[in-house]
Amino acid sequence: MTEGSAVPHAVSVLLDEELLALNRTVGALRRRNLPIESIAVGPAGAPGLARLTIILNSDVATVDTTVKKLHKLSGVRAAVTFPVDEGVTRELALVKVRAQHERYAALLDVIELFNADVVDEGADAVIVQVTGSGSFILAFIRAVEGFGILDVARSGSVALARATD
Repeated sequence: MTEGSAVPHAVSVLLDEELLALNRTVGALRRRNLPIESIAVGPAGAPGLARLTIILNSDVATVDTTVKKLHKLSGVRAAVTFPVDEGVTRELALVKVRAQHERYAALLDVIELFNADVVDEGADAVIVQVTGSGSFILAFIRAVEGFGILDVARSGSVALARATD
């Protein structure tokens, strides 16, 4: 792979847990018109901090420049990047699927195959929670399409660099 070729990179930004810091960071990304595949934000491991995870499909130089610019923003505590395949990336999806009585056992077999969980059951539908890589989530959605998907909510990817020894 050449340095100029576009590959998915995770950009993990640790920032102050205030709306203004998040707004500045997302604004900087928007102004650069970057090819964002996924964006997710949530609490970080320490009180008062949030983690913003962005998956960019871009070349190394563009991603590195973006991280350097993010470091300069007020409210950003740290920003790191790594190729997605060199980290652990996960996404959560809730999928509402039609649950017809005569096909319920087959649906449960598919759910079990993907190690997913039924988190809500109604008279004619179930909501299934599945976690994994973006491609795993997409494979699950395709596997249950035949039962009838009523709704889908996906979280966007979160990522961390792999643990080192």
